[in-house]
Amino acid sequence: MGVVDLKTLLEKYKAGTCTPEELQALEEWYETWRHPDAGPVQWRPDEELAQELLQDFREMRRSKEALFRTGAGNTWWKAAAVALPIIGIGALLWISRPSVKEPASGPVLAVVPAEPDSKRFILLPDSSTVVLREGSTLIYPNAFKGKTREVTLTGEGYFDIKEQPGKPFRIRSGKLVTTVLGTSFNIKAYPGQPSVTVTVTRGKVKIEEGGSNKLLGILTPDQQIVYENETAATKPVKAVETVAWVKKGMDFNSVPFGEIARQIGEQYQVKIGFANDALRQCRIRATFEGTETLDKILYILCTVGNASYAIKDNEVTINGEGCMKE
Repeated sequence: MGVVDLKTLLEKYKAGTCTPEELQALEEWYETWRHPDAGPVQWRPDEELAQELLQDFREMRRSKEALFRTGAGNTWWKAAAVALPIIGIGALLWISRPSVKEPASGPVLAVVPAEPDSKRFILLPDSSTVVLREGSTLIYPNAFKGKTREVTLTGEGYFDIKEQPGKPFRIRSGKLVTTVLGTSFNIKAYPGQPSVTVTVTRGKVKIEEGGSNKLLGILTPDQQIVYENETAATKPVKAVETVAWVKKGMDFNSVPFGEIARQIGEQYQVKIGFANDALRQCRIRATFEGTETLDKILYILCTVGNASYAIKDNEVTINGEGCMKE
């Protein structure tokens, strides 16, 4: 998630208008950030957002200490409850800010708005990819260190994991832990829903209970496991139907280049502009699976549209002579 998205979430949080999903995402990220294995966060004095959040935290802390000294019952706990998420979000803002001088550290939070058909493409540090569905969040590290690769999913996501022998990939979702070596699969674990569902499209995955490490099943392609009320049931399915949402909206049949650029920009979290404005009206025919990288999407679109593209500082510029009039 970029700084702009996080600032919007922070403003909603401070105004008390966060949705339950957004609030849960922020709280889960904060718990991850506090984990003993999480890397330390360095605050830069010239970071405007960090300074603002740090000042908020200091004010909350002074209020808490003052209330504590006067013995004001449990009131100071309310101040602490507000201060803790604020400082956590502030750290996330700094972690998510690109820097050429110091590499970012710590977990990253990706959030997809709970709007119909909203999606977000995420390229993980190991070149694995994830497509998140609306109302979903993913917490992942800036770099996978140690003997495992681990992320936390809330909601629904389609994973395409790169194989790394001896370094399994693990997804925590609700009470389940899904372990893979290299495969594609879908996990559905929305908050408030009693069940967690894992569907495999390629490869093999192992499903365990998060607390007990109890083995619930090993899935192969076109198999699905549903975990509910501490019981698991495995059944055959047509996995392609389960993951049809990933491809939805990626079939462009004579759609203006400008509209395609808007949709792709939202899904891949980049700003796409046109050096030649006439290109916006060119109608493009192209079909994607929804799991392609941004480079592959742009290459195909520009090949079809007789254009070229350049990426700099998370901004894409498309250039060309424009399309021929019909």
